[in-house]
Amino acid sequence: MAAYLKHLGRRKEWTREGVSVTYAYEGTEAGIDALLAGHVIGEGSDDGTLAAKSKEQVGGSIWGAELRYEISGDGGGSATPPSNAWGSKSATLRGSMLSMPLQNHPSYRAKWDHYLVAAPGVPAMTPIWWDTASSVLLSGAAGKEYRWIAALSDIPTTGGAQWQVIMEPTKPGTSSYEVATYSITETAKYKTASAAGSAVAGKLNKIGAPDETFGITGGNWKCDDASVQYDGKRWLATTTWTRSGDSRGWDAELYD
Repeated sequence: MAAYLKHLGRRKEWTREGVSVTYAYEGTEAGIDALLAGHVIGEGSDDGTLAAKSKEQVGGSIWGAELRYEISGDGGGSATPPSNAWGSKSATLRGSMLSMPLQNHPSYRAKWDHYLVAAPGVPAMTPIWWDTASSVLLSGAAGKEYRWIAALSDIPTTGGAQWQVIMEPTKPGTSSYEVATYSITETAKYKTASAAGSAVAGKLNKIGAPDETFGITGGNWKCDDASVQYDGKRWLATTTWTRSGDSRGWDAELYD
């Protein structure tokens, strides 16, 4: 028997969990199988996300099928599901920690990771600017009498006399700190391996932006992971974008 398929109708149901919309069909088993093969659990539509699909034998050579879509919440339809079209991207967001150089901290002080040393003959007294200095650069009289050094092996000498340590680091051994950031993973399906490969080519470790940023603003994004894999039905191209740790963004001279 030739493939046959008929749409029987559409049923909408409201529950505490949200709204479900079910489409019913009947036809030959070949027609029903072709219908179900064209829909993937999790795909989006105007009726929500495909939550289930089923088929059953009605009688003889006639089979029935149902596609059930769901929208969680009040069913107002305000949620916009991702497109199910070829090449369209679905996205997921996750929070993570990003290590940043200590000197990038907005409250950075030179005393955190540097020794303060004084020239021979300079009184071993802590200068008033030691507590608030945000740079290791010293000028004028201070530059002649004091220096910031990162390690004791860097202690200078003058006329054979070694400079003396006035103050030690308040955060010894600390060279970085962590900031909260976000990463977005986007996945799109393609019919061929070459199309999927082209979708991720040239993006890895480069500054760019995901198509969906979930309303996150500030800084910029860099592609930190890219992959292509076959799931048995289609080729999936996946990229992961990481937001910069601060508003200055990823350095364009390094990653552009």
